[in-house]
Amino acid sequence: MDRAYDDKLSGAIDEEFWNRKSKEWRGEQQQIQIALNGLNEANNGDRLLDVKRTLELANKAHFLYVTQNPAEQARLLKSVLLNCSIDGVSVYPTYRKPFDLIFKRVKNEEWSGREDLNLRPPGPEKVAATLSC
Repeated sequence: MDRAYDDKLSGAIDEEFWNRKSKEWRGEQQQIQIALNGLNEANNGDRLLDVKRTLELANKAHFLYVTQNPAEQARLLKSVLLNCSIDGVSVYPTYRKPFDLIFKRVKNEEWSGREDLNLRPPGPEKVAATLSC
């Protein structure tokens, strides 16, 4: 468009051609922008749905595993795990993303960087710890 405008200013193309092409290019730009906006909205909705499904699976994984037949258990494990290593006594799972992040948070009890929104009085163990200080 910039080059065509330069050609219009220099007289290489006439006003009528410039007006017609400029209108056509603006229409194409609008169609592309509408398509891009639609893609962004669809991706955000899909991502939210994927996050919801992932969290639901993480929440129900144990229950699903113990209540399913071996074929369904294998399918569940394939969707959550990448690999497992065994040292003869213990099994060490390697989780798929984003289950690896969920596992790390649970293991370290790092759920939030801020105080719980549902504040409750401290339990007996916290009261005893404060009294002993």
